[in-house]
Parts: sequence; structure tokens; C-alpha cells
Amino acid sequence: MTNVKQIKHLVNEQMEAIQVSSATGGAILNGIKIAQRKKQRRSKIGFSLSAIAVLFLGFAFMTRISPAFAQIFEDVPGLGAIVAIVEYDRGIEDSVVNNYFEAIGVSVKENDVTFTLDAVIADATGMLLSYTLESPNPVNDYHLGDTVLLQNEEELGLAYVTSEHTQEDVIQKMESTIRISDPSGVIDYNNPDFTLKFSIRGEEDLKFVIPFELKNKVAKPKHYKLNREVVVEGQKFTVEQVKISPLHVAIDIKTDPQNDMVIFNFSSIKLQNERGNVWGSGSTSISSFGSADTTKRTIYLESNYFQESEELYLVIGDILAMPRDEREVVIDFDKKEVASISKQYPLQLEIIDESSFKVDFDNNLGFNQTIFTNGEDRNGRKVPLAISHRLSDTTNSQVFTLEQGTKNNPVTFVLQGYPNYLKNDTRIKVK
Repeated sequence: MTNVKQIKHLVNEQMEAIQVSSATGGAILNGIKIAQRKKQRRSKIGFSLSAIAVLFLGFAFMTRISPAFAQIFEDVPGLGAIVAIVEYDRGIEDSVVNNYFEAIGVSVKENDVTFTLDAVIADATGMLLSYTLESPNPVNDYHLGDTVLLQNEEELGLAYVTSEHTQEDVIQKMESTIRISDPSGVIDYNNPDFTLKFSIRGEEDLKFVIPFELKNKVAKPKHYKLNREVVVEGQKFTVEQVKISPLHVAIDIKTDPQNDMVIFNFSSIKLQNERGNVWGSGSTSISSFGSADTTKRTIYLESNYFQESEELYLVIGDILAMPRDEREVVIDFDKKEVASISKQYPLQLEIIDESSFKVDFDNNLGFNQTIFTNGEDRNGRKVPLAISHRLSDTTNSQVFTLEQGTKNNPVTFVLQGYPNYLKNDTRIKVK
């Protein structure tokens, strides 16, 4: 099994490039409150890598489920949290309707709070865990903290998306999910014994350890080797393969290191069959691994694993990119001035105070990628950033706050995203 420290190091280097799907229709919170919608259910998703919380985003959701799913939902306790997902991720609904899930029903109790691991959907890309949290006291303010999955008593280098669904009304029972993504393939399903360790934070902090065993066979992904080179305005990348599993479609892409522009993101990518049915970004999944500064990345789409198609195509739309030598922004916080910035690719940047600044974007661009993840001061020392996104019908901005500590001005920031779109319409036959 791959050494967990190596995996942690790899993913930590690429943390800024781990994207969360915008299909949730909400805004990244990270300290910014969502406008409350009374009488509606709300959700908060925390993303972490081996117990390190990175970001939060929120979304309001509706529930629209098929009769087949509704029947299974009635028959199997603990699938309530899945209902919140199927509206935005048909692959999850297909998995449940096709009985590709495993009921677990293991409970652990701490200080009158009972956590039950209800069900698991597992495949080569990771797991989706459905759980229930119950207490004789209100659980509205409880949320999951540090979360790790262990196998053979070893912590696995995985990425976690945890969601806590709460209501305006006082409740004593909460149903929710944990999405575990496995970009490096470290989970060994030949050994079906796992341990989930996590904390729950609220009026009191609780720690839970819950062992579980998977008895059902894990589906093998459908592999399609493509190795198709694509050139967009002189920028090259190769679509290496498509892997279709029940939870995700994983698309491996390698960019050409000789490109004079850095490719930040593939803003529109989807699968389409001969009947015109489309599978795009899922709502609650991590949508990609990789970074602008690495050549390899994996993009996740919602799955069509259980859908039979005679023909299948990968459709790639516009690409976010900019010249490599235009990425640096230099700010002197002592003088409260921008010392250097691209004139060809300007930013609407405002220095708020000696430790924070804001960047505004045109709402019509539909851009929501984090543009900076950290800085570097004059002495070459890394300057960590706290990041908040503010999205509304009229606002699209990102606020960056330098963590407290000594810094030697000026500070240099390297763009990890920018709303410069290369027009593209590539259609690749998968099968």
C-alpha cells in the first residue's frame, strides 16, 4: 500500500487545485454566512485531507427521486441523507436503484450521542458513507470535525467531504453523508475491514471510532484508453483515459509542460451518449485533483456506470488559461499598494488593510475558482492565506487574509486561476 506520508505530501502540494463542484449552486462559506432560508433545509460541506479542514461551501437542495429509489428508501433505514444528493447526482441514484450499496447499521454511543453508520457505496474512486446522528438533546449545532479512514490500523491518505444537514426547527436526529475520494488508489478492497475515526463538534467535542466490514463485491471500473492529443490555441493536452465507476467517472488528463500558457481548469467537460444524454459535474463530489503547476490531473464527473450506451463521447468545452509569465501579483502591505500586476490580465484588486485584500469578478463570467492559495514574502518564506468567497446575484468576490505572523514586504502571489477562456469544442469518442 502506498505510504501515507507520501500521499499526504503529494496532495498537500496540490491542495489549492482540489476543486469542489459548482453544481451545488451555492457559495463557498469559509467564514461567510449563507443568507438564511427559513423553513428550508440547509447544508454545509467541509472538505478535509486526513483531518485537516480546508474549506466549506453551502447549498440549498430540493429532493426529486424516482419511484424505484423511493421504495428502497422506505425499505432500508438510514438512506435519508442520500435523498439530498440524488437531485444533483444521477450516478448515486443509479447505484441505489441497482442495489449497489451495502447496509451497515453499526452504532457507537458517546455521552448520549449515537452515531450510526447506515450504508456505504464503495468503488475504485472511494466511498460514500451515509450516517445518522441522534441524541435526546438538539443536534442542530453538531458538525463533523476531523475525519480519517484506517485500514490495517494505518491512516489512509484520502480526501474527505463531510456534510451536515440541519434545519431551522430543533431536531434530535440528523442524517448526512461523508464522501471519501481516493485519487491515488490506496484503498485495498481485498481487505474489507475498515475503521472510521472522527470527531463531532458542538456544545461538547466527542470522538468516535467505528469499525465496519464490507461484504459485497466492489465493482471494477470500465477502462477506456484514449491517449488523444488536443490542441487549443496552441496549448496541448492529452486525454489519457476514462475510468467509469459507480460513484464517479474519472478522466485522466496530462498537459504539455512546453505550453506557454498554464491551463487552470477545464470549465466545461461532460460525457454524452448517442441519445444526447449528458453526465457532468456531480453535486457533492470533489471534481478534480491536480494543479496548474503539475502536468497530470484527474477530473471527476457523475457516473453513468449503470446506463447502457452504444456510443459514448467526451465533450470538452472552453478552457481557463493564461500566459505563464503573467501570473505574478506583488503587493506591499506596508505601503498598501500593488507593486506589480499584469496589465494584459488585470485584476479588480482592493487592499483592505495591512493583512487582507479583495478581488472582484464580473458576475456574468460565472467564474468561481480560487485564484490564490498562499503567498511568498521577500525572504522566500511561505505566507498562508485564509480565503473566503462571496457569491450572490450581484456579488462575486474573493477575500484573502494573511495569517498572523511576521512577513517581509512585498509579498508575491501566483495566480492559480483567472477568467480567461480559450474557446474550445472538442468531441472525443470513448466507445
